[in-house]
Amino acid sequence: MAIQSNPSDQAVVSGLKLFTGIGEFKVVAVNPTLEQLHGMNVMLQSEPKYDVEINGDNFKKIVFWLRNEDVTTSCEILVTPGEWVSQSGKVKCYNRIGQDQWLEKGPDGSFDTSNCPEWIKEKDSFYAIPRGMDTVTEFVKAWANVENGGEIKLDTVNKVANGDVKELRELVKVLANNSVRALVYVRDEKYQAVYTRHFGRVNPKRNDLFIKEMNKDYGAVKGEYTIEWQKYEPSEIQADTAAPALEESSDWEDTGIDPFGDD
Repeated sequence: MAIQSNPSDQAVVSGLKLFTGIGEFKVVAVNPTLEQLHGMNVMLQSEPKYDVEINGDNFKKIVFWLRNEDVTTSCEILVTPGEWVSQSGKVKCYNRIGQDQWLEKGPDGSFDTSNCPEWIKEKDSFYAIPRGMDTVTEFVKAWANVENGGEIKLDTVNKVANGDVKELRELVKVLANNSVRALVYVRDEKYQAVYTRHFGRVNPKRNDLFIKEMNKDYGAVKGEYTIEWQKYEPSEIQADTAAPALEESSDWEDTGIDPFGDD
């Protein structure tokens, strides 16, 4: 018999310093090299890979490194270069103020906005947004504290989707004094992760918007979480009463399958 036992009252799960909850973070890097990570005291052993294959599909990975007084962690977003086309052939589009629509694309490359709702503005500014770049745009909107109706369009959307993150790195300098609110959680009792279905402004602090997103289809957090910021203790983590129960279903960021590919 080979059993490495321990006293029942001894904590043996994890010696890592992990946290859960919604916190305020500075963005300190985007897709850094191994050397740059070591300079941030993130001691990975090998060069990070930003080209990944999941279930036979290829993705680019956009990684924002977030830091507060307790933790430095990565917010990873998978992006598929090229147009995001639904099963019916419509193209996912954003306009310059961040409104989105599924639009038909004409032979000349223009988008038909004739059926857009009346509340849609800036109809002549719609552009095709690659899958995943919508999440990047929403992150930047919260980070830059762009007001509703304010301009939120990256100049190099397609370059970023193909792994050229120069524009995002420039924003790290431009927005050095800004912070973004994000919900961090723990996977498998040892991995720190960031929820990517919603990012918040520092003012006002709308925790309810995180919870609202979690309650949507495919919106569940894939790990242990709290709403209030706290040090992670496996025996103490409980789902907040206002938040949904944990689910085992995967979202497209885990599997490469996009559940939102319909117009």
